[in-house]
Amino acid sequence: MAIALSAAEKGADIANYVEMTKGIFDDDGKVIGVTALDRITGESMDIYAKHVIFAGGPFTDALRQKEDGTEKPVKPAVMGASGSHIVLPGYYAPSDMGLLDYNTSDGRFLFFLPWEGSVLVGTTDKKGPAETLPYPPEEEIQWMLKECEKYLSEDIKVRRSDVLSAWRGWRPLAADPNAKAGEQVSRDHVISTNPKSGVTFIAGGKWTTWREMAEDVLDKVLGDDHPKCNTLDIVLHGGDGYTESLPVQLIQKYGLMEDVAQNLAKTYGGRAWEVVALCKPTGKQWPRNGIPLAANYPYIEAEVRFACQEYACTIEVSVIDTLSFCYPCNSTDTNLVPSTTSIYRISYHVGHDLPS
Repeated sequence: MAIALSAAEKGADIANYVEMTKGIFDDDGKVIGVTALDRITGESMDIYAKHVIFAGGPFTDALRQKEDGTEKPVKPAVMGASGSHIVLPGYYAPSDMGLLDYNTSDGRFLFFLPWEGSVLVGTTDKKGPAETLPYPPEEEIQWMLKECEKYLSEDIKVRRSDVLSAWRGWRPLAADPNAKAGEQVSRDHVISTNPKSGVTFIAGGKWTTWREMAEDVLDKVLGDDHPKCNTLDIVLHGGDGYTESLPVQLIQKYGLMEDVAQNLAKTYGGRAWEVVALCKPTGKQWPRNGIPLAANYPYIEAEVRFACQEYACTIEVSVIDTLSFCYPCNSTDTNLVPSTTSIYRISYHVGHDLPS
């Protein structure tokens, strides 16, 4: 989210829930733009550009298929590999120590780490097509639970009911379909330009190399006559105004709980001040502000209001992508979603019908 908002801050036009449906071609067969569909309003639009770059992760080949405009399958560039994760209660591991097992029962690796007051366990590795709603298979959850028991005392049983949440993500393992015969295959990200359409795609890599990926693809597309990408000089949205003492400042001015202030500073950086400005009084002597979404969690109602100003188009985005509180939370804490839904519907003020 911070990356997208940083781009918008620098003048980029960004849009959530907008999907490319086809390429726009000139008389020479070059792509000069795309037709896109707003999945919220149903409106279709044409977007023109000097350069078109696909950065679709594990969905890159689907974009390339739309670019090609034919029913003949394009030569694959990305092979998706899913990794499942589960979250266990924090008492399963010390708060300052984790482990990585390179030799599990079937040869895959597994990490066991303290995270957000809980314990994060992952990840499996299974080849397959990417999905937009990546629920993890039950057999993978059971496998991780069984592996976890090897790291704990023999008298401790890791139960299925201990799983607070579970999800699955995809890694885009990439290869260049336009590479010349004999060229070395990259072990990192791949950048390739279709000589027929002129479209460039980037795939592979990982979160920790996102700046390098952005720099490489922009420098390649813009060429030597254009100034080099300066991503390393750009502070992400929310970086300005952040200091280590920010949580203390928030507590002193607004009377927040310490865990709430810590979470706001970590999540929003210097923009935490904008979030707390949306707080409503608790009506208590302490905390004075920061009505919780649910007991035992550091998430407050003001965050939902803020998310509605930050491109959150659906309740799902508010709950998962913007606030991220579904990952470390117990699925039985059902008050979280109704509370968020109610605030979201009240706060949503974009000029179209409220999405479900």
